[in-house]
Amino acid sequence: MDGVKVVAIARRAASYEERTGRTREAILAAAEQEFVANGLSGATMESIAKAAGVNKALVYRHFERKELLFQRVLVMAYRRLRDMEANLEFSDDPVAALEELCSFTLHYYLENPNFLVLVGVENLHKGENLRSVAREELAISKLIRVVTGLLAKGERAGAFRPGLDPVDLWLTLSSLCWFSVAGAYTVDITFGRNIHQPAEAEARLAVIKDVIRRYALRPERLPPI
Repeated sequence: MDGVKVVAIARRAASYEERTGRTREAILAAAEQEFVANGLSGATMESIAKAAGVNKALVYRHFERKELLFQRVLVMAYRRLRDMEANLEFSDDPVAALEELCSFTLHYYLENPNFLVLVGVENLHKGENLRSVAREELAISKLIRVVTGLLAKGERAGAFRPGLDPVDLWLTLSSLCWFSVAGAYTVDITFGRNIHQPAEAEARLAVIKDVIRRYALRPERLPPI
């Protein structure tokens, strides 16, 4: 086979891969919106195909079952967050760094409500779609490294209590941010606090920072209540 034919074949293959990649991305983007709007049970492969601008057979060619498509959407949502956390640049002061993690987390949830909805849908299904996914694929180790590093730095500086569990701290921080956003509409109705208003978001963030500081700081470093 001469060189010209080899180059032509390589170009066709590259072009095919590019088209396939764009199609897959369109399907995943459409699927995310459908799953957020209608849940796993309400979304259909037909509605996803229509939203993606492709035929249903093409969706099935990429993803054999709706559950596998939802799984991939959810994994990608986790990885986007974990990658951003891993690339955060923190202050040298460990207490300020911990507050920056609080700020990032609350604002990420506010700016990416789809993530909360997708995880909520998966919890309605008792985690059955994530159960077969390796933690490495979810990039959980990236998050643990970030939190462990912050705690170790604070402990060395004499600011944080020794032996804090990074998972416990993260669950505490995340749950405060999570409910603040996931329950935003009912909290607004029942208490008149709308976290989607910038001033209210900052007020809530100040409370979250205070709670996390009191969780992590050594007793002698705690501010008066």
